[in-house]
Amino acid sequence: MSAVKVYGFEGNPRTRAALVVAKYEGVDVEWVKVNPFAEGGVGADYLAKFPLGLVPALEKGDYKLTEALAIASYLAQDNKSGVLGASKEDAADALRWASWANADLLPSLAAWFRPLTGAAPYQKPAVEAAKAKAVKHLEYLEKALASRTFLVGERVTLADIFVASVLFRGFENVLDAEWRKANPNTVRYWQTVIHQQPFFEVLGKVEPTPVETAVVYTPPKKEAKLKADAPAAAAPKKEAKPAAKEEEDDEPAAEAPKAKHPCEALGKPASFPLDEWKRQYSNLETVDALKWLDSQYPAFTQDYSLWKVTYKYNDELTQVFMSSNLVGGLHARLEASRKYLFGSMGVYGKANDSLITGAYLLRGSDAHAVFEVAPDAESYSFEPLDWVKDREFITGAWTWEHTVDGKEYADGKVFK
Repeated sequence: MSAVKVYGFEGNPRTRAALVVAKYEGVDVEWVKVNPFAEGGVGADYLAKFPLGLVPALEKGDYKLTEALAIASYLAQDNKSGVLGASKEDAADALRWASWANADLLPSLAAWFRPLTGAAPYQKPAVEAAKAKAVKHLEYLEKALASRTFLVGERVTLADIFVASVLFRGFENVLDAEWRKANPNTVRYWQTVIHQQPFFEVLGKVEPTPVETAVVYTPPKKEAKLKADAPAAAAPKKEAKPAAKEEEDDEPAAEAPKAKHPCEALGKPASFPLDEWKRQYSNLETVDALKWLDSQYPAFTQDYSLWKVTYKYNDELTQVFMSSNLVGGLHARLEASRKYLFGSMGVYGKANDSLITGAYLLRGSDAHAVFEVAPDAESYSFEPLDWVKDREFITGAWTWEHTVDGKEYADGKVFK
């Protein structure tokens, strides 16, 4: 096979896997360093060749290829080193493990450690869920390795190259000394695979050093709490509770009454109930539902207000699905406000060039009273909307058919 170009960046497990396969097969590869996460992204020339901006990518003359598994399979097609196994069954099994590492293990590990390192927005429930998923995958691997040196057959295959490459990210960030002690099979396996000559050639003979203690999230200095355009009156300060006497220690403390939602004080709306609008939106085509809401204007503005909600840190967004998960997390934590709130938040743009914004209809005129039940609401800005003047934005947000700052709707979530 004549020389080929492989595009990617250092430390990227998918790029590393492609380069290691090339070393095993003796394929002459020119590595072109391209990092979509660096300032400026991949650049216009790269996008002209690979419109989705994905890495790794392969180029051989006029032939261009993306997707890590496809690239690795292409580089290994001669199977001179046996990385595709010794039989069709081996090849299928190797591909199965490589696919699992690429599509399951890597995303769960990344969703666990990237927010901890500041590479992605941090939402504790999302990180904990990712950790649980990653640990489950790793337990599966630990059991599989209890009785074998390599995952398929008696030598390194595509399976091991992908799994070991992905494990790097875990060992560099969260699979610390305590975890390694509890998972000796995986540690032994990883050390065996990465000490093969092709791995060392790609790594530059650098001895990997797993982290001793897992990284932890360090919150950045936060901006002041959400500021409303018309801030609600500050809650009166509570008097300090006197210290209890020793002889009263056995007396059970009275349970504090549960705080009421701020919107409860607004009473029953004089105009339509919000639930009726939600039914209209759910059961009709969106354009027809909007006509129904038109018929309620301006009456519904007596009890409800409209708001544009925008994520403050759009420059930190990376993959569209991760941004969509961010929106889903916000909506999950707005559960206490469900009967006071309706809206749709969208992700606009593409990977590493996107923004999050949406339109919401809520009870009352104080968006913060409704959104502050979600701890991550402070990561969003709030701007009042007018049903008439801002109708184009509201309609687009609720029908998912518009662009924002030149970016097309890519994904999103409805809260109803």
